[in-house]
Amino acid sequence: MVAGLYGAFAAMVALRQIETRGGVGQVIDLPLLDPLFSFIATEAAIYRLTGTVRERTGSRSETTSPRNVFRTKDGRYIGISASIQAMAERLFRGIGCEDMIADPRFRTNSDRVRNAEACEAPIVAFIGGRTLAENMEIFERAEVTVAPVYDVDQFMADPHVIAREILVDLPDGELGRLPMHNVIPRLSATPGRLRRPAPELGEHTAEILQSLGLDVAEIEGLVREGIVRVKGDAP
Repeated sequence: MVAGLYGAFAAMVALRQIETRGGVGQVIDLPLLDPLFSFIATEAAIYRLTGTVRERTGSRSETTSPRNVFRTKDGRYIGISASIQAMAERLFRGIGCEDMIADPRFRTNSDRVRNAEACEAPIVAFIGGRTLAENMEIFERAEVTVAPVYDVDQFMADPHVIAREILVDLPDGELGRLPMHNVIPRLSATPGRLRRPAPELGEHTAEILQSLGLDVAEIEGLVREGIVRVKGDAP
């Protein structure tokens, strides 16, 4: 998917080059690995600078604190971003730990980052002792920046997801109906739509080969020799 997004943009750039300067087009060199690495490319520079491989931190931020994902009593998760000073203070008050505001370990963001484990300990205890709904109610009242980290069942039931039709149900030969993500992005004049489900293995083999000039006998010969497969063949 990442390579596909890069590819779509590269094709538009190449077409624009022809439109503005002429020419016959160009080859787009686009493997799968390079685009994925671009998402974490700063790690190479950090390694060169420090000479060490950074430890994995999970969802915790390395530059702001408290900012992490926390498990609730009912097995759900909440993401909290209390990076700015005012938000951190609201969070501490919201969990009944106002004394943390004056604690030298947590007084500034830099202090909190250095003492992230201790800073998060009362947050972990507070959130872990309450359900997702209870936590959300408390933090919304305290005006703390939080959001549920959805499992897929929560995502599918979210009113916004439903209203946006982010998921669509398509017919499926084995399951009856199968949820798939909708067309992305949607253009105003040509929004696009999913017209039919993905083909079964070999479903269009004969149709494609016939369009290339092969007759039925030739296609049957290719099937017998195991060169191609058409829908309904034994695996």
